[in-house]
Amino acid sequence: MLQNINEHICVSRHSANNHERWICYEPYDASSNNKRQTWKRLTGLLSTSEMQCYLDRSYSSDVSKCFTSLSA
Repeated sequence: MLQNINEHICVSRHSANNHERWICYEPYDASSNNKRQTWKRLTGLLSTSEMQCYLDRSYSSDVSKCFTSLSA
């Protein structure tokens, strides 16, 4: 399930064998007639710490803080 961080970024959590992995997405605007937002995958499966580093490098500290609260 996608969890919105803000209107431009969302993440999904994947758990297996006691390991959490995350994927980051951004809006995909190619199809403007859809009633439902379509998301484009930005990353592959990343560990929690790898996702935190990715968000720190790519986005504002607010995005990173939101992810911290989601991943806790």
